Amino acid sequence: MIHVSIEGIVRTSEETAKLVETIKTICDQQGYLFEFQQQKGEIYLCPLGVIEILIENYYFIAKTNSALVGAGYHAAVCELFENIQKASSVYLSIDDECSYLDDHDFERIQENYFIPYMGQLMAGFAQMKDEDEATYGWDNKSYLPLSKEKTVITPFGYIQASDCRGLSIDKACQTYYVWNQLEKNAQFFLNCALVSLWCDCLFENSIFDEKAKSIASSICLSLEKAHELDPNLPLPVDEYQQLCKLLNRPNRIFDVDQYPKGMIGYRKESVFYVYGNWFIYFDGNALQSFDHHTMILEQRDEETVSLRVKITGYKNHEKMDFAYRYLNTYNALDHLDFENEGIHVKAVLHELKDDSHLLYLQAQCIKDKEMLMINVECADMESYRKAVGMLENIQMIPHERGEVNVAI
Repeated sequence: MIHVSIEGIVRTSEETAKLVETIKTICDQQGYLFEFQQQKGEIYLCPLGVIEILIENYYFIAKTNSALVGAGYHAAVCELFENIQKASSVYLSIDDECSYLDDHDFERIQENYFIPYMGQLMAGFAQMKDEDEATYGWDNKSYLPLSKEKTVITPFGYIQASDCRGLSIDKACQTYYVWNQLEKNAQFFLNCALVSLWCDCLFENSIFDEKAKSIASSICLSLEKAHELDPNLPLPVDEYQQLCKLLNRPNRIFDVDQYPKGMIGYRKESVFYVYGNWFIYFDGNALQSFDHHTMILEQRDEETVSLRVKITGYKNHEKMDFAYRYLNTYNALDHLDFENEGIHVKAVLHELKDDSHLLYLQAQCIKDKEMLMINVECADMESYRKAVGMLENIQMIPHERGEVNVAI
């Protein structure tokens, strides 16, 4: 890992407020998004390029790991920290293991840090065994794509082990670092768009959520900027034109798509949504909300909610048991009782006694000392069958996920 940080002591609430305002002003000047609330914050420089901020017990620190984003990002962070340091009335020190600010030698940090790091990654991926599966740079805490044998999950999509053999380091850096050069060139804007397309884009459901709509719009802007800087750079034109149509915005790129059709985007397929130690199998383009206790997943059919799932988890110091009062089988249309990989599932299906004619599924999933209570509103029997598939594929892994190597 390649870390860079800036830190110092803030003695009063006035100093804290002034430092936060200084950071906000500099971020606004440089076009970076700064969010800060309740002593914690983040600065967003690009997809994957996020600086974490914490002010606690009179101690301020802003830090990031640039190894997964690229040398260009590292240099930009150092310049940002230097500007904050100069403008702040609080004494701040910068800790950079690359020492970029000593000489501003970009080629040196590329050759001594980022190129070797990428070389080690590619060599490791190339040696994967048939049964191996791994993640690289995946710190999304809300969901995890489905794993595949001899394949690495990355923010740039799946990487097969065979694709890493014979791949030049220059090409690997260009492809798998978002910000590989000092300048924001065409490849930078393309990589920004690709990461957002793979990880965050909800495609046809983008218009039903303001955050998703903003992501879709930023993807279009990034691709248009990449095309402006290098008209010959191959772009995912099909995805671009699809988003333009959904957003009702002018189409400015008319090239032929040179990417495999329909192959970009984890959220086009089913994924595992993460709830504590539980992994919930559901459509990747679902609208998701979470209030630290209850997760809600919604699947839409045009503007109608076809499937709404409400998930609440519980733990006990003793082995959990079913709350049978919630599993009333009287007049039930269907009921389920099965076990899969140590997870015991019971569920009943009723029709709501109102004008909606919705089907209402109540389910409980138990493994050892943990239980999920799941309530599902289904528009029809097809949606109910999808909900049953979700229950059949739920997994529970009772340990913390690692950032770099996670197996499903």
